[in-house]
Amino acid sequence: MANKKLMRAARAWYDAGMLKAVMFDVDGTLGDTLPLCIETYRRIAEEATGRRPEAAEVVRHFGLSDRGVLGALVGMEPDDPALPIRRMVEIYRELHPAMAPAPFPGAADMLRGVRAAGMRVGIISGKEDHTAVPTLEFFGLQGLYGWAGYGMPDRNVKGERLREIMQLWNLQPNELVYVGDAPSDITLAHGAGVRIVNAAWAPGAGLEEQACLALHPDYRLTDMAQLLPLLLSL
Repeated sequence: MANKKLMRAARAWYDAGMLKAVMFDVDGTLGDTLPLCIETYRRIAEEATGRRPEAAEVVRHFGLSDRGVLGALVGMEPDDPALPIRRMVEIYRELHPAMAPAPFPGAADMLRGVRAAGMRVGIISGKEDHTAVPTLEFFGLQGLYGWAGYGMPDRNVKGERLREIMQLWNLQPNELVYVGDAPSDITLAHGAGVRIVNAAWAPGAGLEEQACLALHPDYRLTDMAQLLPLLLSL
């Protein structure tokens, strides 16, 4: 009887320590969509104001949702009915096939592998659904994740989304991993007590290498092919 109790306790401890879910960022993590995002914002800002912002100005607002970034660039409130968000989405969709024709090689198979291992998969992105969903559909990744949490126009809410999914799926922080490319992803994941895989496989990821390393990500990978083996080992 004592041995059975010990075995049950050991099993409970083991189960509690297993990785049970993985949440993924979209831009720069599942696909090289950051150039697409930047060009979309530059074009819509130019249409709306006559001024084409520099790429660095656009990137400075990343972390906010689509309406937050757009509002900051055109000098409008994110909830202004006149905000040209529909036109922005049109431009985004028009540019997508040429600027981001496919996800990173192996992305779909990697997500299938995570699911096949019994882990739950979700999306946490600063994007809103009207740009995130078209990208996930265009990449053929629909159906490979079970939940999606999107951004807000006034602040970066990825940490809040991580806490939300832990409550929704009844997870402990050590049972969840977030995969994202930005320095802010590291900060917000750690703030939620969640391990972070710093996705550094996008072209240009080396530009933020020092900023990311200074924040001490739990893991930093430069090849997406390394991700599934890592997740299976946790």
